[in-house]
Amino acid sequence: MKTQFQTDERKLLQRLRQGDETAFNHIFYQFQPALVFFANRLLSNQDLIDAEEIVQDTFLKLFHRKETLATLSNVKAFLYIVTKNACLDRIAKEQVRQRRFEKFMTSFQEAEDIILSEIIYTEAVREVSEAIELLPEKCRVIMKQFFEEGKDAKEIAEGLHITVSTVNNQKSRAISLLKQRLSGAGFALILLAI
Repeated sequence: MKTQFQTDERKLLQRLRQGDETAFNHIFYQFQPALVFFANRLLSNQDLIDAEEIVQDTFLKLFHRKETLATLSNVKAFLYIVTKNACLDRIAKEQVRQRRFEKFMTSFQEAEDIILSEIIYTEAVREVSEAIELLPEKCRVIMKQFFEEGKDAKEIAEGLHITVSTVNNQKSRAISLLKQRLSGAGFALILLAI
């Protein structure tokens, strides 16, 4: 013997399969709040909008598959499974998006660090070049060859037809003068270059 509930359930599902809006609304209002709660818990989200959107899509899928569901238990299982799968898809997409964002930020930070290093280096080179221009002539000529051309003392001495000791004396004098004029970065650069 069928109970009143089984008869009502059967009629409700029959009306749902026929596209009855009232039957669909009845099922919607019966399950929607619980599904939103369920989706929101899976998403670990403070904002209900994502959960509500997923549940809305779930009910749209139910409407398109309404002919295939035989019992209210099938409807309920369908709703929970579709909601769960949609939440898991959303979580996976968010994780991919988060990884892309983190990778971008890491590469952006590395690029920013490289650019900042290049700015500092360029400014140090500019500072050193300007300071070298203010040196007395013999010191300036020798320091330009050390700093800008990368020559050693022997090459400079041969090119200027002077002794290596004269080159080294002028270099020492230039370093002493530059130490007074340059910032720490500029002086460190000149020491590295010569």
